[in-house]
Amino acid sequence: MFWILFVLLVFSSGDCVLIGKIDNNILIGDISKSLWNITQSQCICEMISSNGMLSTLNYFSTNQTCQLFYTNYTSILIEFSLNSSLIFMNQSAIFIAQNQMASRTTPSSSSTSILSSTSSSASSTSSSASSTSSSTSSTSTTTSTTTSTTTAVCTQPSWSQNATTIFGSQAGTPGSNLTLLSGPIGMYYDGPNNMLIVADYGNKRILRFSLSNSPSVATVIAGSNGAGCSLNQLPAAIGVALDSSGQLYVSDAGCNRLVRFPSGSNSTTNATLISSVGSPELIFINQVTNDIYVVSYTNNTIYKFVNASGSPVVAAGGNGNGNALNQLSGPNGVYYDYLYTSSLYVTDIGNSRILKFPSGSTSATSGTVVAGGNGAGSGTNQLNTPRSIVIDSNGNIYIADGNNNRIQRWLKNATSGTTVVGGTSGTAANQLNFPETVLFDKHGNLLVVDRNNNRIQLFNLTAC
Repeated sequence: MFWILFVLLVFSSGDCVLIGKIDNNILIGDISKSLWNITQSQCICEMISSNGMLSTLNYFSTNQTCQLFYTNYTSILIEFSLNSSLIFMNQSAIFIAQNQMASRTTPSSSSTSILSSTSSSASSTSSSASSTSSSTSSTSTTTSTTTSTTTAVCTQPSWSQNATTIFGSQAGTPGSNLTLLSGPIGMYYDGPNNMLIVADYGNKRILRFSLSNSPSVATVIAGSNGAGCSLNQLPAAIGVALDSSGQLYVSDAGCNRLVRFPSGSNSTTNATLISSVGSPELIFINQVTNDIYVVSYTNNTIYKFVNASGSPVVAAGGNGNGNALNQLSGPNGVYYDYLYTSSLYVTDIGNSRILKFPSGSTSATSGTVVAGGNGAGSGTNQLNTPRSIVIDSNGNIYIADGNNNRIQRWLKNATSGTTVVGGTSGTAANQLNFPETVLFDKHGNLLVVDRNNNRIQLFNLTAC
């Protein structure tokens, strides 16, 4: 192992801030703030608007995550990280130590761009600055240092126990106007626009609404045309997700199908049929590849549509109803963690467990039980009708534990979980009634579809 040291010169002038950028590398250090589902330009604007408090950031394009760092560094340690960028500002000279491992490829050369400090969109133009300027020196030294890795901002975060109702009825009353819900199930968080998309099951429609000024009035972006299997109808909308181009995918259990709506769709828009699927439940889209994972409840199978097209392949299950590690029993939720663990996670309701499968799994692949598997119950090592899952940057699992009316966190390799919110049934701010979907917003807050209370709850992040 060796370090390569070099100096990168950047300057500021007038009302502009010169931004240094090194692609396929990240800063190793203590993170002061993390943002999720955010564009690179928005992250840069966040750094600039801090008035010097924040001067360096890592941006991960595969999952639109931003890590911000305090102070102006004079020397930093970086590490190769594919599809990531190290961006910094207001440095007259930075000494950069690159942690190079034999198994890693050489990162791409650095580049710079000039951004207006008063711009809200952080548009950029190229600059001819180079890391190999005449004042740059380069040396090579041998060291016995250990490998450095990034540290997530929160290892075991906590949230307020009292939620805010951001959509629907705080009292749990169902309804059909554009401020109410009826038995919502699936949910997708559109981070760059800070909007939620919800499968409003009872009203046979897909709604979109803003979180920036909640509670807000929703817009119908699909369905709302009654029961039926016409392409503008959704008799049983369950799973929802956007692909990388903003197209909407919906699993419709009423017509046993997966359909796609174009970006900008409304209640009059006809969908395109992607495929027939037996009793499709929740769906997940890999934003890097646009592969779509769809749960088939009756077939006890997880299907994968490669690049959102063609005939599906089996990614898990498909071996009948059972409790073997290559079998599922009434699956409902699916999550493919393409950034941190490269693994597929499935909520296996009939077996009261969460199974984890390696990347590229097939019907022949056995999963690993990573939560539950100890019979249906309310114990710390049990689940009761697990509905959906989400994974954080530490590999921890968050589970919407339906019949236990709680959100459970299972740490990586743990044998039991802890309740982070909920735990009793009711309509109070600290209660849930059959939570369906759990997600994080870009601030790390928990978003929960509280199905039988006909509402969407937000639990504020309070501590890391």
